[in-house]
Amino acid sequence: MTDLPSSLSEHEILAQNAGLVLLNNYFQLLFKRLNCIENQVFTSKQDQQNAIHYLQYLATGFTQTDDSYLALNKVLCGFPLSEAISNTVTISDSDKNLMDGLITAAIDQWPGIGQTSNEGFRGNWLVRDGLLIEHDSLWELTVEKKAYDILLIKSPYSFSIIKFPWMPKPLHVYWPY
Repeated sequence: MTDLPSSLSEHEILAQNAGLVLLNNYFQLLFKRLNCIENQVFTSKQDQQNAIHYLQYLATGFTQTDDSYLALNKVLCGFPLSEAISNTVTISDSDKNLMDGLITAAIDQWPGIGQTSNEGFRGNWLVRDGLLIEHDSLWELTVEKKAYDILLIKSPYSFSIIKFPWMPKPLHVYWPY
């Protein structure tokens, strides 16, 4: 059921959390509430790196992830792919509750997917293979197709083009359904 190639060229990066783009409408408010941005700019390089891990926590519920799995997060946070970051982040219980609440709210806003837990949402929608390709003027992400993606027709989320003030290039998302 996948349209992704079996082997990658040097300009292609596998993203195993491609479904994270579904939640992009929440990122600015989330980063503001987590004190990572002010006036739509990251307040420090450390806050930008924390934001990369916060996105991974949203997708997986993990606070430890190898840098090699964070390419999409780096693109979404405007961080250079060539710069390595720590594999862990400390997230307070209150910040975890905030992010878990965000996922619960996202589920509630999308009644078309039916009843699901945060972990079910993560597993079915957020932890999804995708192919990330950099072009001169944009990033392109093609998300792996699954049978239940037909439910995207009733999705309240927009994700075809993502561009935050801190991103040097927009991300164009192709999610076949």
